[in-house]
Amino acid sequence: MSTPTGLQFEHVSGCLTVRVSGPSQFQQRVSIAHAIVEALSKHAVNAMLIDLRNTDGPVTFMDRYQLGEMAAQYLPKIPLAALMREDQTDRQLIGQQVARNRGANLQVFTEEALAVAWLKEYAATSH
Repeated sequence: MSTPTGLQFEHVSGCLTVRVSGPSQFQQRVSIAHAIVEALSKHAVNAMLIDLRNTDGPVTFMDRYQLGEMAAQYLPKIPLAALMREDQTDRQLIGQQVARNRGANLQVFTEEALAVAWLKEYAATSH
């Protein structure tokens, strides 16, 4: 499986930031999940931010549901902030709820400063 283009990784003080960009990236979500798992295996990570603002998804209820399932299935049980545009989220935050129901500590944010502040608590206390 080839690594999708449009992924940018940054590791700082125990936190991995993954920025996903490109109009078709959401359709490659399984490949993206595998690339993130590979990046996680290279660093000691206590918290993670995934920035989806520069993608075209998720669009539907099922897209959000599947993202929540994938977060719980593929990613370690570390604090995970999902950064999205307002139009990418839904009132019920179904992806967040699905992930949490499966044991993931995922929080959806639409403001980067809030996501970073939430993650700093975990990164600072975990290393």
